[in-house]
Amino acid sequence: MKSKVALNTRRILLILAMATLVTVPAVAKEGKWKLDADHSTARILLGANAFNIGVARVGGNVELDAAEPTNSVLDLSIDPAGGKLITFQSRSATRTRDGKLAVSGELTLSRVVREVILNTAEDYYGPVYGEPITQTVTHEVTFVLPMSARGEQAETTAEANIFPESFPELFAAVADANWPPVIQDKACEMPLADENYAGALCYGTAVEPDRGEDYPDAPQGNLVTIVLKLHLTRENPEQR
Repeated sequence: MKSKVALNTRRILLILAMATLVTVPAVAKEGKWKLDADHSTARILLGANAFNIGVARVGGNVELDAAEPTNSVLDLSIDPAGGKLITFQSRSATRTRDGKLAVSGELTLSRVVREVILNTAEDYYGPVYGEPITQTVTHEVTFVLPMSARGEQAETTAEANIFPESFPELFAAVADANWPPVIQDKACEMPLADENYAGALCYGTAVEPDRGEDYPDAPQGNLVTIVLKLHLTRENPEQR
C-alpha cells in the first residue's frame, strides 16, 4: 500500500514539474534569439486613434539574452520602399516591474531632400533641383517588449510611443513617406513562352495595414506609435 502511495506521489510531483516547465516563458528562461528579417515588420500608427499609415520591413540585429536581459541588443532599420527611413540603435536595456524588457536607444530619421531653385526671370522654364542631400535627426526612444517566446521560433511585439514634443520631425516624415505593400515569401516562376506570355508569375503573402470597418478617416493628434512584429529564431551556440 505504501509503495502505491509513494508511486502516485512521484507521478503527481512529476506532472506538476512538467506543468511548471511548460508555463515558464522560454525566452525568460534560457537561450539567445536572433531576428528573422524576412518575416519581421513594422506598423506605423498615427494619432491617439491608431491610424495605420503603413507597413514596412524590419532588418538589422536583435539579440535577446534571457540569462542577462540587460545585455540584449536591438539595432534595427525600418525600410519602406527599399530606403532606410528609420533606424534604431539600442544603448541600454532594463527589466520593468511587470517583467517586460525596456530597450532605450537612438532613433534616427533620414530624409533625402533636394534644393529647389526658382528662376523668376522672363525665360523661366520651371524649377531646377539641386543634388540630393540626406538630412538626419536623432532622438532617444524606448521600445518595450515582453519576454514570452517559446520553442525554436517565436514572434514578439515591441512598441514605442513617440510624442511630438520628444521628436517633432517624425510625424510629418512618416505621414509623407511612401508605404508600398510588404510581400513575404515572394517567389516567381517563368511560364512557358507562348503567344500569351506576359512575364514572370510571382506570388507571396501580402502584409496589409490593419484597417477594419470602423477604421478612422484621419489621425487624431501627432502621436507616432511604432509597433514592431519581430520574428525570432533561437541562436545555436555551436554555429557561432
